[in-house]
Amino acid sequence: MKNFIFIIFFLLNSCDTEKVVDIELNNLFQDNMVIQHNSVTPIWGTTKPNRQIKIEISWGDKYETISDSIGNWRIDINTPQADNISHNIEINTSNDKITLNNILLGEVWLASGQSNMQWRMKQAENKDDLSSTSFDNKEIRMINVNRSLSLKPLSNFSGKWKVCNPTTISDFSAVGYFFAKKLHDELKIPIGIINSSVGATPAEAWSNVKNLEKVSGFENLRERLEISIDPLNEYNKWLKEHNYINRNEFINNNDFKYVNEKNRLFSQLTFDDSNWVDRTIEEINTIFKKKKVDLNQYSPFYNRNDDFDGIVWIRKDFELTEKNDQSSYIDIGDFEDIGDFYSIFINDELVGRKINWSKKSTKYKIRDGLLKNGLNNLSIRIIDFYGNGGLINDKKIGLYSNKKKIKSFDGLWKSKFVGWLTNENLYVLKDGFNDVLFPSPLRISKNQSSHTVLNNSMIHPLGDFMIKGVIWYQGEGNRTRAHKYKDVFSSVIDSFREQWKNKNLPFYYVQLAPFADIAYKRRFKSELVAELREAQRLTLKKNHVGMAIIMDVGDSLDIHPLPKKPVGDRLALLALANDYGYDNLVFSGPLYEDVSFKNNSALISFKNAESGLFLKNNNLSQFELAGSDKKFFSADAKILDKKVLVKSNDVINPKYVRYGWKSFLYPNLFNKDGLPASSFTSLENPFSR
Repeated sequence: MKNFIFIIFFLLNSCDTEKVVDIELNNLFQDNMVIQHNSVTPIWGTTKPNRQIKIEISWGDKYETISDSIGNWRIDINTPQADNISHNIEINTSNDKITLNNILLGEVWLASGQSNMQWRMKQAENKDDLSSTSFDNKEIRMINVNRSLSLKPLSNFSGKWKVCNPTTISDFSAVGYFFAKKLHDELKIPIGIINSSVGATPAEAWSNVKNLEKVSGFENLRERLEISIDPLNEYNKWLKEHNYINRNEFINNNDFKYVNEKNRLFSQLTFDDSNWVDRTIEEINTIFKKKKVDLNQYSPFYNRNDDFDGIVWIRKDFELTEKNDQSSYIDIGDFEDIGDFYSIFINDELVGRKINWSKKSTKYKIRDGLLKNGLNNLSIRIIDFYGNGGLINDKKIGLYSNKKKIKSFDGLWKSKFVGWLTNENLYVLKDGFNDVLFPSPLRISKNQSSHTVLNNSMIHPLGDFMIKGVIWYQGEGNRTRAHKYKDVFSSVIDSFREQWKNKNLPFYYVQLAPFADIAYKRRFKSELVAELREAQRLTLKKNHVGMAIIMDVGDSLDIHPLPKKPVGDRLALLALANDYGYDNLVFSGPLYEDVSFKNNSALISFKNAESGLFLKNNNLSQFELAGSDKKFFSADAKILDKKVLVKSNDVINPKYVRYGWKSFLYPNLFNKDGLPASSFTSLENPFSR
């Protein structure tokens, strides 16, 4: 009886102490957040249907509303002038209460784009100084929107507001931080940054359906999305029936990850591979090989039946007539694509691996005693997550002893495909390559390069939470298709402005820094980075936009230049001049305005050159002239106060002029305020090939 009474008492007390969660807020609303001051901004979330919600705010305001029939609620609050005081907001229902603490009123900006915006402070030029107390600033705060993907608009996201200090600063967006720091230094009020950026993403992933489908090449976008999310189509049913592994488990993972336990046997000498398919290296490459992208077709992400990424094991037995232990190594030759990962086994022992996208030697030493006199086995697991895949038919492939090739590995290999990469997951294949069910060519895959997918998952959930404006750093992911970038980028700007119900929402973006782009230049035979910079320059025709020019901070070998302070500072100059009343501030480097041709020369006028033009060394270089044939030749140039005069002995009757038309260059034209000029061309259609 006593035990029974104890159990009843325990259960009753458990029920009393268990917290009933009755309110859920959008993830923007947390401790340490910054709210846009002097505005009307919404707070929203969910609760039970038809339930009363009350809000009390420490600056004295009170609000209440009733949730709708499915539990959604929203209250628009009036925010006062920033006062540099920590506030709290209390949200109540009859059953629950949430208190948000340490809230500041200030200026809120959205930072978005790809890797150069995502680049953390711990990766940037100032990474060695992050323990400094100078980063202890409670009035600068940032929330990183965690990466997620969706083919449908989402209502929430994950991420946490962080107060700037030496502990948290390492994970702040470097560009976002320096932008915020410059604003805070000038305005003396709190600055909040919502950082929603993902590396290696094209602009179309950040646009919404409505605006993107207005762009040529995307007209059937709604139809494609419906095909992609239809649970009844054969491809989506196939996905549900198959197990998968997140592809990230195979990247930078020092622990060897097998698709399943059966794969552990594949590298054993005694493994029976008689039911595997005989293929040459070229036949394996053909499966991995992608069709060449037509540069006139803007949407290259259509799935094709030869567009395969995944994992294949290849095996080959080989005979040795004597042991060759002295200085033995295997060379697997050059790989078809830098994106390939591989693992090499000899007689079930791992002798070499490549687990990330960095370059690596293809020669691997073999320990003494591993090779046997008689039958041996070579097994290679190839992982292709991007581009073409497989081994190249390289004459170097072979087994070496004392630098002499003693065994070639040409001819047929036993092969088995064990995983297929689709929707950024690796699906396990039971019956090899033939198990794959390819989707409709119109289907849009759920990966970070796909149309609208990041707008759905990382912009839409932000609702219309009040922001002052947007800073953007992106374009690298579109540089092979610069001829359409202006239209697609414009659809991104329009998408953001539509979401925030503000046709004049300030939108400031970074023009790409110089980068040699050697591999793509060789492949496309074009100055792709220069073309993308021009598309960005032409986007300045839109209203309430601005471009931060960073021609002087490029890195010939790295698409991610380490200096991020000049980038953030120049974005802040645009905001200060256009949104905060700094009327006399020079906020941009020289921008091409006009050209007149006379006496076999070109006279160029520039905007943002009121103080005059400045030459950083003796030779004004990087100018070119062309006649009516549009063939450009190097030209001599000199500054005439606020203009530049250009001449070339190779062009008698010039019709066109351009400056900085190289993917990488060392620019030397600045205004006297120290800001570099943008590259440009006067050609009407600079992207024609």
